[in-house]
Amino acid sequence: MSVICEECGKIYHIDPKKIDKYKGKNVKVRCSECNHVTTLSTLVDTTGAPAQAWPGDKMIEKQQRETYPAEPEEARPEAAPEAPAMEAPSRKITGSGRRQGVIGLRGKMFLLFFLVPILLMAASGAFSQWQINLLVDEITGESTELLTDAGAEMLLEKARDIAFQAELFLRANPDLDRDDFAYDPEFSQIAVQQIGETGYSVILQYPEPGRDWTIWAHPNPHIIGIEDLDALRGALGPHFEAFWALPQAAEGGETEVTGRYMWLDPDGVIREKYMAIAPIRLEGKPFLLMTTSNIEEFEKRTDDLRSAAEFMAAQTLFVNLGIFLAAIVLIGLCIIVYGYRLTRKIQYLTDVADRISVGDMEAEIDIRSNDEIGSLGDAISRMQDSLRFSIERLRRRRR
Repeated sequence: MSVICEECGKIYHIDPKKIDKYKGKNVKVRCSECNHVTTLSTLVDTTGAPAQAWPGDKMIEKQQRETYPAEPEEARPEAAPEAPAMEAPSRKITGSGRRQGVIGLRGKMFLLFFLVPILLMAASGAFSQWQINLLVDEITGESTELLTDAGAEMLLEKARDIAFQAELFLRANPDLDRDDFAYDPEFSQIAVQQIGETGYSVILQYPEPGRDWTIWAHPNPHIIGIEDLDALRGALGPHFEAFWALPQAAEGGETEVTGRYMWLDPDGVIREKYMAIAPIRLEGKPFLLMTTSNIEEFEKRTDDLRSAAEFMAAQTLFVNLGIFLAAIVLIGLCIIVYGYRLTRKIQYLTDVADRISVGDMEAEIDIRSNDEIGSLGDAISRMQDSLRFSIERLRRRRR
């Protein structure tokens, strides 16, 4: 509860419980600065409303009862005429008028309108970029698998086609011996064909009694007619069994076979290849036509697609980061400028209200704003005028 001296405007504070027991009586308060004596009326009805009928007096006396700290007259010794009111501030106010330990309006604006949106934008952008990268990996992965399957099917179709051509030629030339397959220009041109960039065709002979697997047509003339599997096993090492399982799956030259294997190329590098085997259907001559090509040739086409997709994903990330940084700068500037203007007006009105609270009824209120801040300034101005008029009225009545 606070009391304002009617003469000098000094503010006094007192616990309202001290005068609760004096309801229905008059209490006198003397100012310690100008010695002006103010009489407070505690005549109230059961609802707590003041007894006076004039609205301005009701407002003043109600404010006096709620804000004027007074020492009840009956509580003082008779020798002392009136005791000065006690001064006890109800709350501490910093120099800027802000409660200590409370986050200011700028801090709240920063948290609500800057930090939270930026975090949400960052989370959304990160999730979108993660989805894009996942989509790129899925598309390129499926494309690689589709192209590999298409390449394998192409190799098998090529094996069937070459096997059919070789079969027609051998039927038309029954006297051509297998030792002459690689040396007959016409048949060699049919049996050994270039497939793509790294692929070629080969003619194998399925093992006969007393003989092992033999290559009768191959781009490398040094391995034609050789039956030395130990040399091939030594060259392929641990990859030999996977390679050897494919021709053996032909089951006597009657079954088509496809699969992957590892092979030692002429440059000394072991690469993964794909094999397709089709039988050459000749009675008493179990020949197999094999087509093969490097797996990387199938996947090479998807490398360009992957590179393009990754480039677009990187561009998207760059654009998202640019938009994100621009949003940070724009939102930050808006909050700084608008927040500064808003808090400056609020601080100005706070200072004016503090000046009015200590009795400065001539404090100027200069707020040019058409929003809620302007309405608040108008309300404080009306309150100032009402207090000034009420104090003047009380002064005239007491004279």
